[in-house]
Amino acid sequence: MRFTTPRRIESSDMLDGFDCGITPIDEWLSTRSRSAEKQGTAVAYVTYAESGELAGFYSLSAHAMERSNIAGGWLQRNVPERVPMILLGMLGVDRRFQGEGLGRKLLHDAVIRSLNISSELGARALIVDPVDSAAARFYENNGFQHIPESERMFLKLAGKHLV
Repeated sequence: MRFTTPRRIESSDMLDGFDCGITPIDEWLSTRSRSAEKQGTAVAYVTYAESGELAGFYSLSAHAMERSNIAGGWLQRNVPERVPMILLGMLGVDRRFQGEGLGRKLLHDAVIRSLNISSELGARALIVDPVDSAAARFYENNGFQHIPESERMFLKLAGKHLV
């Protein structure tokens, strides 16, 4: 199956019927994604199947963590009190398109977008809060590391270059 390049959500996008199987993700897309963008708290990016159905999405937002809440390691060294990051807040693939590699493609797009953002304003890492152990394995398999003493995971952005 072919999918469109992820793009920023538009007011004309039809979100009804999206079902990734994880209620909080489905509900965020249908009830909060547009208001989050209007309020400036998150931006959703959507992709469609060639047949026209909404196939998947992810969201990004600015974020920071208190240095004191990060238990050592690379994230904590030589940084300000509030460590700048980008939050991958939501990522979902509709059940009809799961198993086709779309989640990985969406994550790749989010990483590239985050690298571009971090090169313009500075962000130390892309972080996620995996919804469950399966999501944690997905992020681990795609290069994310666990933040010590936290449920969160990160992918280093600082010092990386775009390919």
